[in-house]
Amino acid sequence: MLSRLKKKTEKSTRIDIIHDGSPVLSGRGTNLPIVAVESASQRNVRLMHGRIILAAFAFVMIFGGLIVRLAEITLNGPAPEPAVRVIAFDAPKEKTGPRAELTDRNGNRLAMNAPTIGLAVESRNVWSARETAEGIASVLKGIDSERLQKKIETRSYVFLRNEISDFEREKLVQLGLPGVQFVAGTKRVYPQGDLAAHLVGQYIAGKGGVMGLEGAIDRLDLSGTVVSSIDISAQQILEEELAGAMALYQAKAAWGVIMDVRNGEIIALASLPDFNPNAPGSSPADYRRNRVMYDRYELGSAFKPLTAAAALEDGIASFDSMYDVSEKLKIGGRTISDFTPKGPVLSFMEVLQYSSNIGAAQMALSMGGERQQDYLRRLGLLDVLETELPERRPSAYPERWGRVETATIAYGHGIAVTPLQLTAAFGAVVNGGTYYRPSFLKQEGARQDGLRVFSQQTSASMRIALRRVITDGTSKGAEAPGYYPIGKTSTADKPSKTGGYQEDVRLSSFIGAFPGYDPRFVILVSLDEPKPTEATAGWATAGWVAAPVFKNVVSRLGPVFGLNPVGDDRAFAGFMREFRQSPDRRLALNEDSFTAPDPALDPVGALLMELGP
Repeated sequence: MLSRLKKKTEKSTRIDIIHDGSPVLSGRGTNLPIVAVESASQRNVRLMHGRIILAAFAFVMIFGGLIVRLAEITLNGPAPEPAVRVIAFDAPKEKTGPRAELTDRNGNRLAMNAPTIGLAVESRNVWSARETAEGIASVLKGIDSERLQKKIETRSYVFLRNEISDFEREKLVQLGLPGVQFVAGTKRVYPQGDLAAHLVGQYIAGKGGVMGLEGAIDRLDLSGTVVSSIDISAQQILEEELAGAMALYQAKAAWGVIMDVRNGEIIALASLPDFNPNAPGSSPADYRRNRVMYDRYELGSAFKPLTAAAALEDGIASFDSMYDVSEKLKIGGRTISDFTPKGPVLSFMEVLQYSSNIGAAQMALSMGGERQQDYLRRLGLLDVLETELPERRPSAYPERWGRVETATIAYGHGIAVTPLQLTAAFGAVVNGGTYYRPSFLKQEGARQDGLRVFSQQTSASMRIALRRVITDGTSKGAEAPGYYPIGKTSTADKPSKTGGYQEDVRLSSFIGAFPGYDPRFVILVSLDEPKPTEATAGWATAGWVAAPVFKNVVSRLGPVFGLNPVGDDRAFAGFMREFRQSPDRRLALNEDSFTAPDPALDPVGALLMELGP
């Protein structure tokens, strides 16, 4: 209000305008006008009216522009697109729903989404950044109050934890800190813990699935419930048997695979040591490596069945073929010898039975390097094995494939593949001759298309030959009564980083199938650098340490899948099924008389007599 107004009419009139005791305008002169001075409240009302008018004007202009633009589009169509368009390639698809859950083939959960309560701070609602930071730090471990205070002061929103416990939430509520928010969210939970950890994989918020089936969810853009091919009962059996052997023989690592030979489905896959995906940081990073799919090894004598099957298929070998192994084989400056020399002459099946490097090399040399490569390529051993999972590793083999390489690769030296590659290749040898690419998703309806590599006759012959390896060869420890398993030992020297091979450092494996007379599953088990024990008579070779693991897995796995032990008559009929249908009755023998054959001259007959009529 104007508390005082002095007005004089003289030429030197001085005018003072006082507002609330303070001068706001003063002057001297005859022409100085007297101006009415508005109060602060009046000025605020005037400014507010001006702003309203300005905002209304802006709204009318913008809205009017939109109407004009809409009319242009309606009458003239959309504006032409620019000549250059920016397109983002391989951009990840936006997930609009919850992450897909994982189950085994029977519906048992492997990975699921669980609700959580997290913690965040809405900084604009905070009364005191210091008090809020200190209060939160007093409840949550690992929170630096000073750093949190700075974040609250400089950021509008601070996300702290995806999950807090009920106890922590209650304590924070009691503090009554303004701006503290409890945020609803989800976390990935793995109900089976470390069981099948490498198969299931791991999910990291912000990164997605980084391995295993979790990686497959993102690669294949899977949603809903993803049903995997694995069976957790089979998985547990495989892991338990491998872990027991790993501890018994003090091995550095162990791994194994169980594959359905009828369609390539992976029923179980284990790589030890393993980890718990619920707490991956609690184990060394090396434990998360999937040795079955990512590591490659020279798997030694496990290649001999592949060589023998190819030789049979090409017609350069038969059950009547004989191989002179009386002397070491010298070729291209290399000398090839046998670990346990037999002979001087071995039959086709005895080459497998006694695991002769010399005999396998002779088969491959008769076939030639080009044909050998062709078979190995069709068996998936020369290319990267593509599956649903992100883990993969290319094979390693020599660029120059001469006679020396042909000979050594015949028995698994000079070529390194992943254990999963070998498992799939062996499946084609025993399942009737068809190669199936391994799959980690349960297949509904018709099985996947396979690649015919061997004839039914060749596969049937190999089943009999591989049965003989267990009954009379290096794999007696793999015998599982009533299942008539078939298979092959493999004791491979480990390459040295400086060249050559390490002495007394081995990889002991067994690869086989059961039931041998009508294979359903292929099983590979391996122990990395096992140590001998008194029970193994000082040996750590595959027949002593790996074959018994295979036997235990077969004996426990059979009943899980309704495969019960059978008698000799049924097994004999199964082994002979293909030969009864073959025009080559020579291999079927005289089934009426069953005259005892000479094992040295007729190993097939000896096997069949062993099985009984």
